[in-house]
Amino acid sequence: MRLIIGGAGQGKLDYAQKKTGADPAAVALDPAQAADKPILYHLEAWVRANPAADHLAEMEKLLAVNPGIVILCDEVGCGVVPIAREERAWREAVGRLCCALAGRAETVERIFCGIPMTLRGDSGWN
Repeated sequence: MRLIIGGAGQGKLDYAQKKTGADPAAVALDPAQAADKPILYHLEAWVRANPAADHLAEMEKLLAVNPGIVILCDEVGCGVVPIAREERAWREAVGRLCCALAGRAETVERIFCGIPMTLRGDSGWN
């Protein structure tokens, strides 16, 4: 599994599609769709839409059937701390899930201004 993080609009999806050769139809937006697709996009949106889910358990199920998947997640923990409890809880859930996934990932990359930076592993893509 490869984890790609970065801010919104930084080129994560373009980068992943270019490197995998995946077309837009091959991009999943939730783990249930991602069992047979090469890319899971907007992990943070799925966490927001499913606050009561056991996020890590769902991702473990996905990784069991699709261990080579590329997971893309917007960084949501930077900036001003939100006043709303739900927003803080969402950020915390995304952060903890990304930490767990990064621990299991063969490669972790951060995309900034379209430029990939390898944080973990050896990126054969760059």
